[in-house]
Amino acid sequence: MRVVVTQLAATAHLNLVVPIGWALKAAGHEVVIAAQPDIMPAVRQTGLLGVAVGDEARYAERLAELAPEETIYGSGYSITEIRPEVLTYEYVRDCLAAFASPLALEVNTDASVFDGLVSFCRSWRPDLVIWDSMTYTGPVAAAACGAAHARTTIGRDHLGRLRELFLRLRAERPDAAGEDPVRDWLTAKLEKYGCEYTDDLVLGQTTIDSLPSWLRVPTEYDYLPVRYVAYNGPGTIPDWLHTEPERPRVCVTLGNSYQEVWDGRAELGYPELFEAVADLDIEVVALLGPASVPDGVTVPGNVRIPGFVPLDPLLGSCSAIVHHAGTGSTLTALLNGVPQLIVPHALHDEDQVAAAIDAYGAGVHLPPERFSPSSLRTELQRILNDSAFAERARKAQEEMRATPTPHDLVKDLEELVIRHRKAIG
Repeated sequence: MRVVVTQLAATAHLNLVVPIGWALKAAGHEVVIAAQPDIMPAVRQTGLLGVAVGDEARYAERLAELAPEETIYGSGYSITEIRPEVLTYEYVRDCLAAFASPLALEVNTDASVFDGLVSFCRSWRPDLVIWDSMTYTGPVAAAACGAAHARTTIGRDHLGRLRELFLRLRAERPDAAGEDPVRDWLTAKLEKYGCEYTDDLVLGQTTIDSLPSWLRVPTEYDYLPVRYVAYNGPGTIPDWLHTEPERPRVCVTLGNSYQEVWDGRAELGYPELFEAVADLDIEVVALLGPASVPDGVTVPGNVRIPGFVPLDPLLGSCSAIVHHAGTGSTLTALLNGVPQLIVPHALHDEDQVAAAIDAYGAGVHLPPERFSPSSLRTELQRILNDSAFAERARKAQEEMRATPTPHDLVKDLEELVIRHRKAIG
């Protein structure tokens, strides 16, 4: 069968779907990754075919140009909101309306991307479209060409949670029976291509989810679980990683989106990190980009700044990781059974992810309001000295290893196509 994989033009999103693309390719299927032009250099490095659709994303530049009120972050609504007293019918309805609007989804993928992907899919005629939950170009293109389609989560599925809550609250309000902002937004997109709205376009005909069960948000939605497989892009293992470290090794990373989307803005910076670890008997590997160390800041002797190193093999040698709660960093740490010290970045629901890791016992949540070099040092020492963190991290690792692999997923996707592929034209 032919498969189109589409996602936001961000490396962190691409890396999550590459192993699924590999599995489909290895099973004999044709796979093309379709996304905006500025992610194509990274797509070429995956070994899978790519096709550029639409105009360049330029996320960091565009977000820097927009006033807060022009984005979802200044709207007063958050799709990650979990406080029961806030989640009234009106809030949930209006939050979904803000999400399905130029404030959010249309910042991610504009009209040019919808046009480009629909045109390609109508020409290439895929049997299956696998789409990123943060962009709706995928289900619209699938409807336009008759393909089956599967959604992939890029973290905890707050859209699925809020959609479920919205439908439940709406059922209790007879006066609101016709309201559905996501349906209305999608209907307008679909009408441009002569397609009709169906409910499965909102959350997919199935949803592929790589999070362990205890890290997901609570919903009644039936996910298709798949084992997270770490893909960090092409790279080589440096010589110093061939042997066991003489001291406990700690990785520090702020992930790809830190630079690509948010232009280096984060709670954790070099001066604080260096002050926290300078005289500890540990080896720190900081994957933060050597060129961005501020002038006048001295790198301590126990800190290595090696440039790019693939995170997966690096974590196999580490006793702990300090990071921002990005999906790739979090899952790669769980996959390697490494305790985590999380200083969450305020982008999506990183604080909730950090709290869940803390509650599970596989790490520590250090919120920004408590963050300082002193608190970072204290919590890092606690993680390294208390074996309970490593034991819980290994338990999480065992659960992930018991989850079906992308290879196992292929059969489910083949069956999805048999059930849902439509002949058009």
